Amino acid sequence: MLVDIPGTYSLMSHSEEEEIARDYICFGNPDATVVIVDATCLERNLNLVYQVMEITPNIVLCVNLLDEAKRKGIHINFELLEEKLGIPVVGTIARKEKTLKKLMQKVHDVASRSYNSKA
Repeated sequence: MLVDIPGTYSLMSHSEEEEIARDYICFGNPDATVVIVDATCLERNLNLVYQVMEITPNIVLCVNLLDEAKRKGIHINFELLEEKLGIPVVGTIARKEKTLKKLMQKVHDVASRSYNSKA
């Protein structure tokens, strides 16, 4: 089952969206949590990534809008980002099926690992 929770920049519960997102991640027992961030302003979203990492180890970081980042001259080193964060990181362009397949494979890998550790 896939659950899409409201978009938010924080889990600090200052809005209804933040409260819904936090409660689901904390109490919904997801097999994997995908945090989608904007490649053109990655630093703005890292606070949310760290907050989710404190709650669950079963996280995949999806860096979306790579086409927009490229147009702005922004390059992201995904291997280094993955190494520094210690979580799987996937770059995507939502309109490109190939990048979405990579994302879904990473989500499957994390969810399977989570499911097997619960058994």
